[in-house]
Amino acid sequence: MNHDQNLFIQAEMRNLLDKLPPELAGRHPLQFLMQLDHARQRATHHRLTALRDLICALEGALQPAMQTGGGTTIARTYLEAMNAALDCAEINPAMTEALMANVALRLGGQP
Repeated sequence: MNHDQNLFIQAEMRNLLDKLPPELAGRHPLQFLMQLDHARQRATHHRLTALRDLICALEGALQPAMQTGGGTTIARTYLEAMNAALDCAEINPAMTEALMANVALRLGGQP
């Protein structure tokens, strides 16, 4: 039953992330941030720490990026990492750090 519950949670979270196209961050930033906040709350509820941490990092990175027009690129990179995090069954703190480092490398050293 635990496996079935994990699949349900994974499907719920993937559905929330699918509703966050990166282009939305550039076109409708407030809507994107509201949906991102909802995904963060659900990740917290399900104790998906790595996913929650990535969402928090994206929220922080989007603020300055939206002012310069780079919100779509940053959103795309973080969303790819979030989807990768969902593909992992269980993620320990070292894996979370590795995923976030991967995002930073893709963004050219940006947080």
